[in-house]
Amino acid sequence: GKMTTKKELQQKLKSTGYDISPYASKDTLAIILRLHVQAIEKEVNVPQLNDIELRNGLKMHDIPVGPVTSFTRAIYQRKLLEVTTKQTTEGQDDDMEVDDHSSPVNTQNPPMRDGIRTRSGKCAFYDCD
Repeated sequence: GKMTTKKELQQKLKSTGYDISPYASKDTLAIILRLHVQAIEKEVNVPQLNDIELRNGLKMHDIPVGPVTSFTRAIYQRKLLEVTTKQTTEGQDDDMEVDDHSSPVNTQNPPMRDGIRTRSGKCAFYDCD
């Protein structure tokens, strides 16, 4: 069959009722759709839940929930899908890392040119000029 584009996946999820971050990868979108089907089989229709039902669903699984806003709804929908299906919605190539466990590579410091300068620019060895 024809390959599904990321845009098609986003539209399908939106029409299903999910608020998904635009940063979610195509991989993640495909997983969310798949888990949605599994959740429906368990009679949990995540996008049909209102804010209170969404919060209650997460609390039932002992997941701390703050206020449901347009920003957090996407996160809570994914979390509820995850606990309902006991799987993860994280795809292989998410554009944005929201995972606290992974430390992103620090790109703040310029690469060391000669390997002997300390961060302050002072010479690390006694015999540099």
